[in-house]
Amino acid sequence: LRQTPAPDKRMMIMRRCPPPAFAAVLLALVAITINRPAVNGYPIIAEIDEDDETCFTYNIPHGDDAHMVFTALPNHVEEDVEDWFVSHMNEMTRKGGDQFMKDLPEMPDDIKKIVLEAKEVRTAVSLRLDAPRRPMLIRKQFKWYDPVVIKDVVKTSRAENPLGGYSICFDNDSDDEISVLMDVVLVSDKGEGAAGKKKKGLQKEHLTPLERNFQESIGAAHKILNEMHYMERREARMRHTAESTNKRIRMFSYLSVAILLGVTYLQVTYLRSYFKKKKLL
Repeated sequence: LRQTPAPDKRMMIMRRCPPPAFAAVLLALVAITINRPAVNGYPIIAEIDEDDETCFTYNIPHGDDAHMVFTALPNHVEEDVEDWFVSHMNEMTRKGGDQFMKDLPEMPDDIKKIVLEAKEVRTAVSLRLDAPRRPMLIRKQFKWYDPVVIKDVVKTSRAENPLGGYSICFDNDSDDEISVLMDVVLVSDKGEGAAGKKKKGLQKEHLTPLERNFQESIGAAHKILNEMHYMERREARMRHTAESTNKRIRMFSYLSVAILLGVTYLQVTYLRSYFKKKKLL
């Protein structure tokens, strides 16, 4: 971003559920698959090596737009701080949520203290947004734990959905590895406002208790899928860290063996010349 992959959390939950609850969860998963072509997951955690640049490509369908949110985290960020930012960035980019594309809420005192101390240190990490065959669209310098929000990318950049997609690049000029939380929300102008109002009115006035329970089951299944996706990304990060550590240990072992052979050769050469001078050989 090395642990053994976590067991399938969905299977654990299904085994514990009684038959009616199991049927409700299964029905909710089927409904999500049929009615919802995409499920919003947790933000992606991109690890940028020292003195390196990492780029991603994102394609926006014709006629649509997108919002982008990025947050830079230091190398040795504490796990509870990272989890807090991951969960609240997920709320920022969840359509229909109370915090959709709003500022982060008030932080707990312990996390706020860490964030304030880190903000005093200037970062050497920048964000660059490009489009094919066009000049650089956006370039911003990161501040630790300070989200960078780019709303309406197509309108802001005035680049009408290029075929090659938008390039999102992170340039790390520091001597430490850093992490960047990133999330992209696709926005469509085709009747989202009217559909949202209609859905809201139905939920308040016309839904039966059974339909409300079904909606709650869909929400619970949605949370389960989000958590599973987050665990998959976290496991991938752990695997990457373990592979990198193993590679460094292997190179250190080769170096140690080479130094040992070199020292042995020098000692043998020295002793041989010494004994020849003393005429013992």
